Parts: sequence; C-alpha cells; structure tokens
Amino acid sequence: MIKQAKWARSCAVAGIALFWGPCAGVAQQSVQHGKHNVVVIMLDQLRAGRLHCYGNSRDTSPNIDQLAASGVRFSNYYTVASWTSPSFASLHTSLYPSSHGVTLFWRPGMPLINKDVPMLASDFKYHGYYTAAFVNNGLAGEDLTGRGFDEYHEGYAHAAINITERVGEATDLVRASKTADDVSAWLGKHRSGPFFLYIHFLAPHSPYDPPAVDRIFTNDDYPWMTDKGYDIENGGLFRLAMLGDQKAIERLYQLYDGKIRFVDQKVGEILASLRSLGLDKNTLVILSSDHGELLYSHPKDFLTFDHRSLYNTDLHIPFIVEGPGIPHGKVIDGLGSNVDTAPTILQLAGLPPLPDAEGQSLAPMIEGTTQSENQYVYAEEDVAIPERSIRNMHYKLILNLWTGKEQLFDEEQDPKELTDVAKEHPDVVKEFDSRLHEWMNKVTPPEGIVLRRWRIYTAPEQVVTVDDQTTGGRLLLTGDGWHSDTSVQSGNYDGGAFWTKQGSGSRTAVWRNDDPMLGAYKVYVYYGHPTIGKLATNAPFTIVSGSPALGEVAADEKKQTVHVDFTQGAGEWHLLGTAENPRYVEETNAANGAIIVDAVRFERIK
Repeated sequence: MIKQAKWARSCAVAGIALFWGPCAGVAQQSVQHGKHNVVVIMLDQLRAGRLHCYGNSRDTSPNIDQLAASGVRFSNYYTVASWTSPSFASLHTSLYPSSHGVTLFWRPGMPLINKDVPMLASDFKYHGYYTAAFVNNGLAGEDLTGRGFDEYHEGYAHAAINITERVGEATDLVRASKTADDVSAWLGKHRSGPFFLYIHFLAPHSPYDPPAVDRIFTNDDYPWMTDKGYDIENGGLFRLAMLGDQKAIERLYQLYDGKIRFVDQKVGEILASLRSLGLDKNTLVILSSDHGELLYSHPKDFLTFDHRSLYNTDLHIPFIVEGPGIPHGKVIDGLGSNVDTAPTILQLAGLPPLPDAEGQSLAPMIEGTTQSENQYVYAEEDVAIPERSIRNMHYKLILNLWTGKEQLFDEEQDPKELTDVAKEHPDVVKEFDSRLHEWMNKVTPPEGIVLRRWRIYTAPEQVVTVDDQTTGGRLLLTGDGWHSDTSVQSGNYDGGAFWTKQGSGSRTAVWRNDDPMLGAYKVYVYYGHPTIGKLATNAPFTIVSGSPALGEVAADEKKQTVHVDFTQGAGEWHLLGTAENPRYVEETNAANGAIIVDAVRFERIK
C-alpha cells in the first residue's frame, strides 16, 4: 500500500488545496510579460512516426516538415498517457496523471483539476499575455483546460463519453477548416500582441476519413473503401482488420496518412498567416500531439486501432519548436516527456516555471548547453488495462497492475516492442522495477483519494454493454481463424458478430470496459443464431474480477467459468454470474463446436 506519508507533496486532486501566487479569488498585480508571442498547435492522435520528418516514407506532412527544418525537432518525445484527457491535463499542469487526478473518462460537472493548481494559460495571463484557445475535442475542452484563457472557442459543447464511438465524423473536416480560418482571422486582429494562442485540432483522430483530394496514398488494398465510423455500415475496414486482414490494415494506414496530410494543410494555413502578418519574426511556434495510434501494431494483446496501451505506437509523439532564437534544422535525440512541455514553453518565453511542476524545461537541450535532461521518462494508463511504464534510451519496462506481469523491451534492437526480453535481463528488470515503484510512490495519492474520485467518475455507468463493434480495445480477439457475420437473419446484437471453429483454446475473445467497474455487477451474454455449422453447447466464458488497481499492483484475480449452449436461447440476454469489481470476460474456443463472439453486458447492482 502507498502510505499517505510518502505522498508528501502539494496535492492536485479535487478537495486538496495547492497554494500558488495567482490563485482564483486572489488579487494579483500583473507583471511584465516576455517579448515573444507563443502559438501552440496540437494535433490529436498523431503518432510521430507517421510524419514524413519522423521517418514515414510517404509525403504526409510538407508544412510540418518545413516547420521542423526551420526549428528544432525532438526525436524521442513521449506522452505520459495514451489518451486525451490525462495527456492534455499533464500538458497544461506539468503534473503526471496520478497527480492531477484526471485518469478516467468523465462527464461535465465532475471534479477535474483542482482550481488552485497553476496552469499554463494562467501563467501567461498573469504575466500580461492575452490568451485564446480554439479546441475541437470536448474531452480536452474548456471544462478541463479552459482556466486562464481570455477567449475559449470549443468545437464541442460537451465532452463525449467515448470519442471513438461516434459515427460519421465528416464534420471534423469542416471543423478543422473553420478553425484554421477562424485562427487566421483572429491573428489579424491581434497583431500587436503579446498573445498566447492555443490551437487543438481533432484531426487526424479516427475515424480516418480524409477528403478525396487527400486520399493520395492509395494502392490495390481496398482502394474503394474509406472509414466513416464504427458501425456495420461505416466500419467495414475495422471488421476486416480485426480478422487480421493485412490489406485492410494497410488501407487504414493509407487513410490515416491522408488525414495527416489534410490537417498538415491547415497547419500550413496558420503558419502562412503568421508570415503574411509579419508575426513569424516575433512568435514561438510549438507543435505536438497528445498521443499516438495503435493501428493493429500489437495484435497479441491489442488487436485494435485506437490508443489503449503503453507501447511506443501510442506514446511516441512529435515535439517541434520554431521561432526567434531557435536553432534551424536541429534534431535532439535526448528523452523528452509531455510533462516537460509547459516548463519548456515558459522558459523559452522568458517566464518563470509553474510551481510544483513535475516536468522540467528542455530549453537547455534546445540551446545546446546539455544533451539530455531526462535519464528516464514515465507513462501511465488507468483505462482498459491499468499499466505503468518506465524507459530510458536503451530499455523500457511495462508493468500490468492487474497481474504484476512485467514486459521489458530493448529499444535499440526492437523499437517496435515486439519481443519481451525480461527473462534475458533480470538485472535490468529489477533496476527498472525499483525506479518505477519509487516514481509511483511519489506521484500516486493515498488509495482513499483515488477511490473517491473513481467512484465519482464511474457512478453514471450503471450498465456497460460491450459488443463486437466496440472500439478502444474493449473487445479483443486473439489467434487466427476468426470470421465475421453481419447477416440480418442471424439476429446478432447491433447487427454483427464474430465466430470461430472449436479448438484447443488458443483463440480467445475478451470483453472489457474503459473505466474500471467498481461494485457488484450482474454479467450477461447475448448471441444470435448465425448459420455457421455445428454450434458449441459448452462454450467456456470466464468472469475475471479483482480489487481496483489504485496506482499499485492488485494481483488478486478471482475467476468463475460458465459454459454456454449456443444452440439454445438465441436473441436473448443470459446471466453468466455476479462478480465484485469485474475486470473482463473471456471466452475461448476450447469447446465442442463453433463459438460466437457477440455482446456482453455488465449491470451494476450495488
């Protein structure tokens, strides 16, 4: 257990005060501002390696490439969290997710970052800057990041419960274009400065639906298919990809790259406006992202697109700085973390750091006075599978808080992180494990504080349904030999299901939720009646439950297995059992016939 005495730092979570000069309600005299305007451009769900300047052979990012050529590019920059809210909260506070407390999906009105925690925009405002934001993702919108802005223009009125569940995201293309136009118009009205301008495009976030003109990376891999959503009608590529179809996966990469090319044009329009108005001579420009994108890069445990892991494909993000006094064409290989973003921006602007910041300024690396400020960088994940990670330039350790399992990757030899070398290097595992737990003890609040906040965040989720069309890794298929059934006559839940033949149990399906499920739940399964030959009468479903992983390992799994007869009760919900704090449900093909993978429902009873 993490003892409260060990967490001897100013607490950032709701209900615990943190004292800072320009707190809300405290009159402060404005002090002299720095001399440069600052523009921060954030592109959502942008894996660094898909930019041309970061190694993609496709010409995905000519404007961003030019920005990097005119400034400094960090080649080893990593986010502290693999999804939107915790990552952006860390960017704006320079606190790790465990410290600021926003680690689960939330709804408007819920407690987020404590009002006394200093934030990036507040610091600029306090020092005389005019602050404005244009944000196109409600999960990082005004409720979370709005403090300190004089103007806040948000594309969504409310945060989506799960941003990847929306259908028909063509509106994002319109929104991105309008945002670029609005930003250019705004710049024309604020030429005198000084200003802090924060721009957050949702693109290139999924679905991957670039305009036709930007679908330029097409070959013979399903060239007629695009990606407009996640249902049966619009998410055909995702279904094929979940079956291991490499052509479908390549087509998704083409569309992802095309959407990057699309938003790169919007970045170019903003940069052109800066130049045409003469603002480029006096403006620092920072470009980055909140997280990357899996896109089926780790099929053994995340056969999905989206971002629910601590692998490099999710954590490696771009970080580019350009402007007056910034070297041209410099590439920095030292480690950086997005918890360092705010301290770096503030120092480059000539402003003091945020009090209690857990990151550090990387400005000395830009100036060339040091090669590295971080020996190690850290990341954390509380949704889907709770994990923590630590890495240096050579190795990376990922710790599963449900099981205690540790994976070690040799980043020099295996940057794709496909081969676990923990058994070959027990000494490295021991050292990294010690350092990781030391960091966890520093940033993790007492269990009671974490549990209280988690109960608030998860309270509205009385019923959770996970079906075969769910994204975000909430349904996982492993093993070869899966098939899709979308026949209307089958009566599948929401129109679709997967199935596979009987076998040894090497093929599995796992249903899990994003947020942890706290309390007692009834667990049900639903299946149709697809025409696929002999159906299993003894398909094994296992409910796995255990204590919530409140920032530490909770390896106390409990399992209960029920056998389901698919020849009976099609088109109905069937009770599998009751569990306290269910983590996931697993089905295997160790059965006497074909097994069906359709929907599982968790209903909270207390």
